[in-house]
Amino acid sequence: MIKHDSEFYRNLAFKWAPINYQHIRLSSANDYYQTKKDLLVPIDLDFYKNKKDDPEFCWDTRNIRERLRKIDLQFLLPVIYYSVAETETHYYILYALYHADDDTHPNDMEGCLLILEKIDLNEVLLGMITVAHYDFWLYAYESSIRRASGKEFSADYNLEVDVSIDHIRPLIQQEVGKHGLNALGTKINFFTKILNWLRSLLSIYPDVIVYTPGDKPRYYETKSIFKGRGTAYSPTFQYDLVDILDPEEGFWKIWLTRPNSTFQENGQFHGGAANPPWLWKESKLDIHHSEEVGLMWSDPAKLVNRLFKPGKDRKNFSQNYIRGMDGTFYESSNN
Repeated sequence: MIKHDSEFYRNLAFKWAPINYQHIRLSSANDYYQTKKDLLVPIDLDFYKNKKDDPEFCWDTRNIRERLRKIDLQFLLPVIYYSVAETETHYYILYALYHADDDTHPNDMEGCLLILEKIDLNEVLLGMITVAHYDFWLYAYESSIRRASGKEFSADYNLEVDVSIDHIRPLIQQEVGKHGLNALGTKINFFTKILNWLRSLLSIYPDVIVYTPGDKPRYYETKSIFKGRGTAYSPTFQYDLVDILDPEEGFWKIWLTRPNSTFQENGQFHGGAANPPWLWKESKLDIHHSEEVGLMWSDPAKLVNRLFKPGKDRKNFSQNYIRGMDGTFYESSNN
């Protein structure tokens, strides 16, 4: 059994990292506060600018709204967090996206789980689960995966991708204000769909930022963000891909030492509504044993086995782990 190093998993996460269409409110009022709420940012907010000054302050989510109001928009860097689990047959890549403020509560984290089948030294994209508030949304790529009933997904639930010479990247979108995450397309939150429909009737272009993975992420620029206001143009920013397990920039290690300035004793971010991936729980789908919280993190193979069946000529989902999301490696195939 081959044990890959952290660089291998980072490269894998980068190879399949999604392109995110973030709907955003463009307003200069209150030092761009409404705009800053819709930006992808690191949990430690201004850590990248002040890492040598006060890292403990940077990780404090108790007063995140006050800090977001005060911070210069151009001191913020786009970030998406990731971790990877590997079984004998599949890779599961989890991406977690953080916003410092939500319209109803401070701190906000949504995400998605990418399902890849291992084929020799390559991978095949099968599908994706997205997290929108307390709901999981299921998507298939080119009928490579089926519903648990065995029924194929309708075209409305097809996962759209961007294809280049080097990559096939899933396309995702996040709603304005609440940041629910879905695959790009029409299968989205009902109220967001109604809002988009009304906008189309009035010929109003939604304001959107396009986030792409890159090796040279840059800080936000007010001029660039507002360049496409009210037009069909959407500014693009590269995001930094950060390992959740990284001892300095990730947040797994901090969570293990809770309660602290980042997490409450119950494991949530301060504010009482936002959860890290290991506390994500589906509330809408009919999942057996739904009292199990955080399967997307603790046992993604079990979750996928409950929600999907492999498509024609695809492998069954092994539950024998090589590596867990938390970085644990397994010696035996019986785990």
